[in-house]
Amino acid sequence: MVFGLGLLLFGLDKFFEFIPHNHVMDEDLIAAFTGLMANKFILPTVGVVEAISGLLLLTRKYSIVGLLLMVPVTYGIIAFHLAVDLEGIISGLMIAVMHIYLLSLKKSTLISLVEYHKVETKS
Repeated sequence: MVFGLGLLLFGLDKFFEFIPHNHVMDEDLIAAFTGLMANKFILPTVGVVEAISGLLLLTRKYSIVGLLLMVPVTYGIIAFHLAVDLEGIISGLMIAVMHIYLLSLKKSTLISLVEYHKVETKS
């Protein structure tokens, strides 16, 4: 529930900018963030994926879909912090830990999906 609400809020923040960001940025971080902002595609896409994943987790109907949608975003968050913002990695690690924990709760469903895919690709 908390993870879903956080994803929804951070996803919507990509469009409406209502969360204050008091992070002090060094030159590398400014350059990386400027590149992301200049792209006009990456941050809106991440925002849409975060918001949709958050909604799916909050409704609990398609939570496995929401968790799987977030895999590349979680990876991107960790990779970004490792590459240019090591000081801010704590928030990224918190997201990754929550994400991995929720995926582990769905382990049997994920295994079933993989087994089903194996059967379908053989026929």
